[in-house]
Amino acid sequence: MKAPKLLKVVNRFLSAGKEKQYEHTKCFKDILKKLKKKENSLKDKLKKETNEKNRKQIKKDLAIVCAQRRKGIKAIKKLKSNG
Repeated sequence: MKAPKLLKVVNRFLSAGKEKQYEHTKCFKDILKKLKKKENSLKDKLKKETNEKNRKQIKKDLAIVCAQRRKGIKAIKKLKSNG
């Protein structure tokens, strides 16, 4: 799955009600793992890139993926502590 699709799934999960989040926790963990892989691949790509314009775009994409992943992890931790 491409990053934009993964980010849409994260947003859907975060905006869903608590009951729906409980139902989809396992599936969501898989999405978070994919986002982690995407984050790592972007970091590797950033290390190898020499063009400043491309580096800037990769950094922007990396920041978005990191932020969404953190939000997802925070939501799952909150569910565990409340449940």
